[in-house]
Amino acid sequence: MNLVPSLLQAIIRIDGEVLVMHPGDKPYVVAPSGQVELASRGLTLDAVTGIVAQLLPSEVQDALDHVGAVQYTMPSSPEFPHDRFTVVVARGTSDIWAEIRRRRPGHLERSETVVADAPPPPVMPTASARDQEAGLSETDIPSSVAAERLATVPPLEPEPDKGDAQSIAGDELEPEEAPEPIEASGAAPTAESLTEPSPRNAPSASAVVLPMSRNPIRAEPSPAPASDALSGLERLLRTAAARGASTLYLSSDARPSVRVDGQLQGLDGEPVHTSSDVISLLLTLMPERSHESLRTGATTEWICDIEDVGRVRCMSFSDHRGPGGVFRLMPNRIVSVEQLGLPRDVQSLAIEPEGLVLIVGPRSSGKRTLISALVDLINRLRRDHVITVEREVNIVHERGSSFVSQREVRGGDDEVLAAARAALREDPDVLVLGQIRTGPLMNLALEAAASGHLIIGGFWAHNAAESIDRILDLYGPESARQVQLALADTLRGVVAQVLLPKVGGGRIAAREVLLNTAAVASVIAEGKTSQLPMAIEGGRRSGMVPLIDALAAYVENGVVDIREAYRHVADRPAFVATLKRHGVDTSAVERLA
Repeated sequence: MNLVPSLLQAIIRIDGEVLVMHPGDKPYVVAPSGQVELASRGLTLDAVTGIVAQLLPSEVQDALDHVGAVQYTMPSSPEFPHDRFTVVVARGTSDIWAEIRRRRPGHLERSETVVADAPPPPVMPTASARDQEAGLSETDIPSSVAAERLATVPPLEPEPDKGDAQSIAGDELEPEEAPEPIEASGAAPTAESLTEPSPRNAPSASAVVLPMSRNPIRAEPSPAPASDALSGLERLLRTAAARGASTLYLSSDARPSVRVDGQLQGLDGEPVHTSSDVISLLLTLMPERSHESLRTGATTEWICDIEDVGRVRCMSFSDHRGPGGVFRLMPNRIVSVEQLGLPRDVQSLAIEPEGLVLIVGPRSSGKRTLISALVDLINRLRRDHVITVEREVNIVHERGSSFVSQREVRGGDDEVLAAARAALREDPDVLVLGQIRTGPLMNLALEAAASGHLIIGGFWAHNAAESIDRILDLYGPESARQVQLALADTLRGVVAQVLLPKVGGGRIAAREVLLNTAAVASVIAEGKTSQLPMAIEGGRRSGMVPLIDALAAYVENGVVDIREAYRHVADRPAFVATLKRHGVDTSAVERLA
């Protein structure tokens, strides 16, 4: 028995837009009023496969077997002369997703058969990517259907023999009010029982998996369709890398954006991506274990490697517009201390036999790049065992004169602490901690530095003096004295860095350098951290550099705009006074003050 006419009739009777079938779920029709289920039980894989076999001609089924996804426009039917129906099917190796979409009278006709390009398994192409390739615009697709596109198809087992749809679907599509259970009779469902809407399954707010489109679809012309999902996302990432961007942003109902030199800018010439487009792009890079997050709207994170781009930290999210993604491009080339222009006194920190060296700065200030440059210098000058504990290994250090072992820890602070403890048992000469965020990890760093290791650690602070205060804040008052003495004894230096946009484009680093001279050690041991700025001022002959001096030099030489430098100064009156002594016009920042 052919169920196709009855399925089409059910869509029209409910005044629906699309009928969705997926193993494990009840078949349902999405109508303007909501979602209406057609059966009381979920479908099996055999049932959906059998129905698909009735919907698609043999040549289209062959295409489905070959690429894993097809879109087929059914011929006009005398029973429904004013409606056209399109079948969209995506299949992996143990799952299948099928939709019958209704195109109402007046809609533009499309080509009869379109075979969608499918990315290689295990990632399945989404319906939206196939819509774009077939020339369908977002206005052709109901918003609730776009929400259902979040379902993905996992890799599968070899498909069973389709057989006859009547026997395959018989045990699954039980009518709501059958006179006796289907299991007892063993009979196949009739067309009427299969497509009769269940009165108990009236449309409800919970019918939609995720409210991907809260706003009604606009009547204005739809944007140009995005290019193929896989190549399109790789192209966007390559474009971002070519522009020197650190981050690529995808958002529903918006063009892609990139962050270049710390500033956001749109990618001109790129189409506006609908929520379905964003989902298609995300699925091409997202590991299969994270696919469920697109259904739930949960934030998820993973790392992937893109040829000619390097490592990319990927994050997906869902906001009031729909799904989105953030892709942070990790630099994969080592920047040397010479290229960074590090002064000799900072470079000398990398040849200290033991002690604690802190690289501090605010978010996105280049701390990891600076730490990597110091590790590279150690790898060139020393013959030591170096272990790095990083949340993400993006810059790989090849074998030099030292043995460098890099450990990536993707867990939380407890996992980082455990990895650092394990590393110390391997007898390293140098231990690099990408981020020190907790008191226990700082304890480990201080103890290791006191026991003869060189510890290089990243830490969040705006300047050198603030970094000492923030370290003390990690501990209770009862431990303050002990930590002060430990810092005074083991600290070798603090390099605080900020990145500023240059006049004419690009960015430049301004650094403050604190070296642990006898005067600095005395100030730290006594807990008089408020005197550290003065200690840095008086330590210029020892190689210390106040941040004010670095910023003032950039402004005086026209490298950095005075207003940008002003934003990064803690003691702004002293900064203005320094500029005035050098004959710089400070009226622009005095108005801000």
